[in-house]
Amino acid sequence: MTGAGRKSIVILIFVLTTCSLYLLANLLLPRLGLGSHGWLLMLLAASQGGALLLLWYVLDRLRTHFRNLDRLHGAVVTLGGAATAELPEGLLTGEPELGRLAEAISVLSRRSLDAQIAYSDRMERILAARSDSVVVVTEQGQVSLVNPAAMKLLGAERVRVGTSVFAALERKSLLSALTNAHRAERPIETELRSVDAVLLPALVASLGQGEGGVLSFAGTGSADGATLEHDLTLHDQPPVSSKPEHQTPLAELPALVLDCETTGLDVQQDRIVSIGAVRLHGSKLYPSLSFDSLVNPGMPIPSVSRKIHGISDDMVRDLPGFAEVYSSLQLLLKNCVVIGHNVSFDLAMLRREFELAGLPWQAPAYLDTFLLAAMLDPESRSLELESLASEYGVDVHGRHTALGDSLVTAEIYCRMLPRLAERGIKSLAEAQAFGQEATHLTARQKAAGW
Repeated sequence: MTGAGRKSIVILIFVLTTCSLYLLANLLLPRLGLGSHGWLLMLLAASQGGALLLLWYVLDRLRTHFRNLDRLHGAVVTLGGAATAELPEGLLTGEPELGRLAEAISVLSRRSLDAQIAYSDRMERILAARSDSVVVVTEQGQVSLVNPAAMKLLGAERVRVGTSVFAALERKSLLSALTNAHRAERPIETELRSVDAVLLPALVASLGQGEGGVLSFAGTGSADGATLEHDLTLHDQPPVSSKPEHQTPLAELPALVLDCETTGLDVQQDRIVSIGAVRLHGSKLYPSLSFDSLVNPGMPIPSVSRKIHGISDDMVRDLPGFAEVYSSLQLLLKNCVVIGHNVSFDLAMLRREFELAGLPWQAPAYLDTFLLAAMLDPESRSLELESLASEYGVDVHGRHTALGDSLVTAEIYCRMLPRLAERGIKSLAEAQAFGQEATHLTARQKAAGW
């Protein structure tokens, strides 16, 4: 309830109390023969009632104030792990003092982020202006950076960020050059063969064993109107991990954030039409290790479901079924805990698909951001993904697509970790037990067959 709403209620109660006292004084007291003693009793009752009303109002204001302090504290804690300088929009708008404090925190954080962006922009302009061609690749040959000159030399349609450099360069010569650069631990001069059988003199430098390398070719001049493209997070790889144990720290937890789009919500009848997932390790997100695939459900997709996720029968008609799609997802899922929002539904759907495909089902360990959010903020008005994204300052993108929901859920979970740690919840088992304390929600999930 807003401050204006509470004031309205207090005024209304005061008016009703005054009217009641007036009626009491003029109608009932004379009939009861209480006279002046009745007025004293009435004034005593009024003063006690007013004091109780004032006490209720003060306690309600204090409760709201401390609730807002807790919201600000949680927002500041999660800000450190966020890729933004902004606290959630509209935070503490009802309390000017705390609102000014929240704005001051945002200003300081924004200055730090602006400095980082300015540095990055300068580096981008320097690399974009170079006349020699520069391409950075991962160990698997995925392009993570390419400047305009390289686009002109190798073909802009072949070397884009996220694509395979082997669309432009012959695989054997490049892998051999990278191996030699790793061994030499210094840049080496070599020749790389293009897919068009052209030999290109190049300088190849290692980024470290297993991290990929930098390819530099003689100057060709920059491509007109082109800009530098890069996503160096593509080089990030999670550490090799064993199967999580109950006491595995959340800060070191290997996880796969997963979401499924389906033909409906009946886990006994409906089917999966899309699976999206992204890899986490602790609070580190690895967007290059993501999974996004449509699935042929083997049944018509109802119109009510199409309106939510936009997947039609025509889009999945010629695609493989669940068993074939899931075999690729298993590589990401190995030795990982599953994380999702209301993830018990997704796991129930996966269990049904396993049964239909005749595959053995083994339920994975999981964490549910829906339950964790309910326990971290019991007074939250909404636990929907959009509401939590707003609360935690996460940009919502690709909502109601499997991969889009997975990415949003992953960012929300990462920002929950500092708040969980403050509650003393630092291991997988502790987080699972904490979520299960939301008994009213777990009962509802079980009743739905999840």
